[in-house]
Amino acid sequence: MSARDRLWMVLLAVAAALIWLRNTAWISTASETLPILAALPLFVWLGAPWRIQRTVFQLHRDWLAVGGILFAAGVATDLTFFFAAAWTAALWSWLRQRVEPDSIPGLHRLLVLPMLAFPWITLDAAPLGWGFRLSAAWSVKLLFGALGFVVEREGTSLLVQGVPIAVAPACSGLNALQAMLIAGTALAVLELRQRRGFWWSLTMLPALAWIANTLRVVALTAVALTFGSEFAGGWFHGFAGWLVLMFMFGLNWLSIRLFWRAVDSAPAAA
Repeated sequence: MSARDRLWMVLLAVAAALIWLRNTAWISTASETLPILAALPLFVWLGAPWRIQRTVFQLHRDWLAVGGILFAAGVATDLTFFFAAAWTAALWSWLRQRVEPDSIPGLHRLLVLPMLAFPWITLDAAPLGWGFRLSAAWSVKLLFGALGFVVEREGTSLLVQGVPIAVAPACSGLNALQAMLIAGTALAVLELRQRRGFWWSLTMLPALAWIANTLRVVALTAVALTFGSEFAGGWFHGFAGWLVLMFMFGLNWLSIRLFWRAVDSAPAAA
């Protein structure tokens, strides 16, 4: 690569750092947020082998213009989503001119990963997080009430058999959602390869993230009733989150496999 290519890569790295640092609200959940940076190494790994053309440095003007429009939208709205999209467009404006033309179709779907390498879900989707929390609290009341427990709910605060349960902002599931999207994208690329259904598989991930978050709140409530609130709010809190997340990842893999087994076994149309 030329010196201009390296300079562009440095500029992209600096821009990425600035996007992360422009709003540091994610620091309070850094242990759950920083792992989303794994989306970039995944992008590089899944895109390999990278067949780079030996041409003069140039950027795709249309995609660079798209990046400029998205950046302006980010400045106007102060939403990290638009800055992440602008950065991804700038990355693609360079890669599209650098990789061999026959590699471009397969790389389009991988652009989801650099988009997810920024904490825009955590920073921009507060209403969604509130919905995850409220629905989880409602599900706990419905389930434990059906099991015969005395349950009172006020918003996202619960009193189950006299034990207080608070579905706090940390239980919003937004970090789980972004982790599910990253892992689900990588899984879909590995499992589907060039087959259709890639984008369909991604539409399932928000629902799976909601299920994962709700199951975590249900599990923590059961643990609090059995072993006490202190135990449920200690190390087990983070462990339960990762355990349920891995379960949902396995469920996503199984759903993709079952879907394509059904498609492959279906009789061809006459």
